[in-house]
Amino acid sequence: MRGGFFLVFALGKCYNDFKCPLAGEGGSMSQKERVNLVFLLTVTVYIGLSFVVSSLPIRMPFAVNILVSQLGLVLVPALFAFQSGYTPAELGIKKLPFRAVVLIIVFSYTLQPVLTFLNALSQCFVDTPTTSQIISAADRIGFVEMFLLVAVTPAVLEEFVYRGIFFQSYSEMAVLPGAVLSGLLFGVMHGNLNQFFYAFFMGFAFSMVVYATGSLLSSMLMHLVINGTSTVLLYLLPKLTESLGAEGESLSAMAAEAQELTVSGVLRTYLLPAVFGLVLSVMVYRAIVSVCHRNEQLKAALSEKGKGKAFLGFFTLPLVAGCLCMIVLMVASELLG
Repeated sequence: MRGGFFLVFALGKCYNDFKCPLAGEGGSMSQKERVNLVFLLTVTVYIGLSFVVSSLPIRMPFAVNILVSQLGLVLVPALFAFQSGYTPAELGIKKLPFRAVVLIIVFSYTLQPVLTFLNALSQCFVDTPTTSQIISAADRIGFVEMFLLVAVTPAVLEEFVYRGIFFQSYSEMAVLPGAVLSGLLFGVMHGNLNQFFYAFFMGFAFSMVVYATGSLLSSMLMHLVINGTSTVLLYLLPKLTESLGAEGESLSAMAAEAQELTVSGVLRTYLLPAVFGLVLSVMVYRAIVSVCHRNEQLKAALSEKGKGKAFLGFFTLPLVAGCLCMIVLMVASELLG
């Protein structure tokens, strides 16, 4: 408990010291520097809360662990948004056309083979702690609770942080580099190497769909569809296997064998669907851009010069420090896991 009190005290002091520059008072820090500092403080709070929870003498329920991690993620960005006086429009909370909603749902599913490929490929080298925890928790909690924890909550809070705060800020300076950086931060904050790879790609795709629509609701919807579909399948597949009887048991045995992944096996099984899905997703993305009348904006973003230089220019000391902390945490978790 002392660690918890120390964390709260340190956070309060740190935020009070940086409150004015974070809000831009006196012009002492640029927008890039303020947002990068928000990221570093977010990493500090996230790691601190994780340490406090892991140090408790009792094991916290799955729901508590999820909510604490989400709190650690959103606390500092929410204070920053409040202090800076962000309006819903500035965060990108705007209504979506119905046709765009339909296309975004289709876009989410066309990306799924790519995500599956990246996930399977990473499993050839690293463990999947989060997936194992979710599967284990599904035996103890109901579908509705799991859906709220794994699909709804991250879709709202994580998109508010990564696309509402980080991407909206970075894209004002450079769109494509900002989308890549948003994906990178989204990946490292997942805290494990398995999720890093496909979360990186997801974060980039989410950012680009936000730019294509001009609405944060688009990435929230995508996030909800992808996580929600995984949650539905988590509960549906065991019931389907049971209803199929002997055939279901055979399929289950085949699935268990498939868990022993090799690079060559992943390439043979998942690469072609991933390429096909990627081609389809590009086509659907262009349709989204057209429906939202953002063709000229996207063309301008793609024709921006000095993208590499702009990307590297985002990396001030707080951003580098925050990323390094999370990378060290991911590597340590893999080595000690």
